[in-house]
Amino acid sequence: MSVKIVPDALSEHLLGREFVYLVTHNGERSHVVALRPTINAATLRFEQTGRTPLANVVSNQLVTLTWAPCDEKYAHEHARYSVVADGVAVVDGEAIIVTVTNAVLHRPA
Repeated sequence: MSVKIVPDALSEHLLGREFVYLVTHNGERSHVVALRPTINAATLRFEQTGRTPLANVVSNQLVTLTWAPCDEKYAHEHARYSVVADGVAVVDGEAIIVTVTNAVLHRPA
């Protein structure tokens, strides 16, 4: 089961989630990196991503973001859900900026 999240309200669902997996793709294979972005509504800024994510975003702006469920000390309503989001990314110098276009809370099967 998934619960839709309004992209501008994304940060409301991230309490207790220390990092996000940024998934980029170059047309042949995916690349995953765990990062801690700064968040402003539906816009996330990733610093120090490394060369591969930067190169992948230049060739393919569509990315996926995945936050794992919270650890057990967090007891809010959706703590056991993962957060999965799609977005459009651009390179800004050495940073990647992602605008989230779709997001869901996804519960374990």
